[in-house]
Amino acid sequence: MNERVIPWQPTVIAGPKQALLVTPETAKMMMKKAKRPLLVIGPLAKEEPLLTHSIEIAEKWDLPVVTTADTFKIFSERNVETKSYGTVEILNLLKDPEWKGIRGEGQHDLVIFVGGIYYMASQGLSTLKHFAPHLKTLTLCKYFHSNADASFPNMNDEEWSKYLEKMKLN
Repeated sequence: MNERVIPWQPTVIAGPKQALLVTPETAKMMMKKAKRPLLVIGPLAKEEPLLTHSIEIAEKWDLPVVTTADTFKIFSERNVETKSYGTVEILNLLKDPEWKGIRGEGQHDLVIFVGGIYYMASQGLSTLKHFAPHLKTLTLCKYFHSNADASFPNMNDEEWSKYLEKMKLN
């Protein structure tokens, strides 16, 4: 029997609310429309080129930054104003519509994720999808996140770097 075996791909499972596949241009439109966006940076952003891309995107868009895991040190050494939260801690705060946000201006309306470990990000995005209807979520990761409202597609490192470069342009 010569059956072709198709491997399980968690990023293509469709649920009741599938993520919108976005280009950098669409992601930038979402960011421009947001009143109080937030950038949440995970531990994979400690490595180049994602480290530099993340910093430059945060600066270009004047985004408040939350660093998770052990990323706080490297970002603060690069003079990035950031708050450090555990992944579960920031997710719990984001679920609360009464939370005043990182800058005390009110709950965030768009949360942008980059550099998270896939399985942690997937679970966190699922939590926000079901328990934080007041939020929109956007991932700038190189893998598609079906639990986000909007996500970059699966791509190789070179394509991903080009997408992130475009996020820094007007």
